[in-house]
Amino acid sequence: MATVVVIPRDSTLQFRLVTGTNPETGAPIIESKTFNKVKSAATEQDIYDVATALAELQKYPVDEIRLEKESQLTQ
Repeated sequence: MATVVVIPRDSTLQFRLVTGTNPETGAPIIESKTFNKVKSAATEQDIYDVATALAELQKYPVDEIRLEKESQLTQ
């Protein structure tokens, strides 16, 4: 059986922003803002620290911060 090698690739940081409220249901209106090419060598703590700093610069309040990691599998 061949050995599988996992190669980390750049990730994506996404903010889910509350841009308003639906007048009919009262539910929040959520839009997303994405930052691509987050380096795979960055630690989760470093990414979180940068994300919280960026969150303060957003026009709308941040509901959620997401990090989507990507990897390549090869032999």
